Amino acid sequence: MVNRCPDFEGVISKLAWDNIGVTNEKTRSYLKKMWAGSIEENIKNKLWKKHGSLRKDCIGLGKNKALIAVGAGQSFNKNKDILKQVADIDGTKDWTNRNFIIAASNHMYKPLLKMGIVPDFVSLVDGSDVVMKQLNEDIPHAGRNTILLASLHCSPKVLKEWSKQGREIRFYMPVSEGMKEVFEKYTNKKAEHHEVLQGGNVLNTMFSIGLRFLHTTTFMALGNDLSYPLKDKIEDQRTNYYADFDYTSNQKGTGTGRDEASARKKWLGFTLHPHIIYTGNNNDRYNINLDIVGTSHTLWVYKTWIEANVLLNAKGKVAYHYYNCSEGGILGIMNKDMKLRKAELQKDETWYLMDDICPRWHTMMFKDAVEEFIKAKEAMVWPGRGIGLDALNVGGLAAAKM
Repeated sequence: MVNRCPDFEGVISKLAWDNIGVTNEKTRSYLKKMWAGSIEENIKNKLWKKHGSLRKDCIGLGKNKALIAVGAGQSFNKNKDILKQVADIDGTKDWTNRNFIIAASNHMYKPLLKMGIVPDFVSLVDGSDVVMKQLNEDIPHAGRNTILLASLHCSPKVLKEWSKQGREIRFYMPVSEGMKEVFEKYTNKKAEHHEVLQGGNVLNTMFSIGLRFLHTTTFMALGNDLSYPLKDKIEDQRTNYYADFDYTSNQKGTGTGRDEASARKKWLGFTLHPHIIYTGNNNDRYNINLDIVGTSHTLWVYKTWIEANVLLNAKGKVAYHYYNCSEGGILGIMNKDMKLRKAELQKDETWYLMDDICPRWHTMMFKDAVEEFIKAKEAMVWPGRGIGLDALNVGGLAAAKM
């Protein structure tokens, strides 16, 4: 990997990268049979035929638009009022004039609807039934306008109920060993045309969907904290894990049993404080505080995956930008010590932001990211003719600096 991308050296530790491989292998070996069975059933029960792939009618939907992906981390609450304004103003426009696409994680679907925000998409990667309540129970009528983006390995029970309620699904295939063969056997189609490289969690997968199918070059992550505030009591950590304080989907008996909030791992999360006077230099936009937060092995894998993939593709032909607006979380908070030794982790000078080494990564308040993107689009429209961001091969930040 270092030979392919020299920038990996000293940025993504081998320990963290190897953890991704080990975690993927364990997950596949444990769930491979269930996933294959779900793919087979979702094809045989004609859900695939009825709704079809993302390739059906979603190609290019995100061109010249920013994809706002909404996760369930506590930092969402810092941005919900701004998101509501974006939805109220931008959501009333014709699609061709829209600046933003809003995609919710399964956990945030109902909370957004309760706020009066109807997301364009809700994304699902979980193969179990624990998401049934989040997606299919007590959904207001307006929620029927949201399209479910689901991996074909997701629970047939959940997907059938969604479809039964008259709502649309667009499928994609997970890139996972053994799944391609099942898909091709029952559809006589090439899996590679429908595949998405999943990053473990919903928002990482939305990043891949945005690039692969929607063709958006600007991604804004809300609530992708991959961490939680540390509390004196474990129960308080569980309560404060999600933005809506509902931890039932992670507990034994009511959910997956993946009790992430009880993990004993720690990292640094960031808080941004805007300068009173801003000169236009992003390095002078904020004062940044780093505070200790809780995380877990699994959340750490998600963090490393998205950082690695943004870095890996930073010099590619398509110029995209990742706006990390998950204030309070651990995304993009890096350490120079590749062995993650305790003594080195305790030194202030070993910590830095992903922004310092990757021109595609921007740690920013959501309101500033929205403003920057809109200004970028305005800068790209010349008198007498419109020039798209994609046509000039630039994203939000690069355009704003021109």
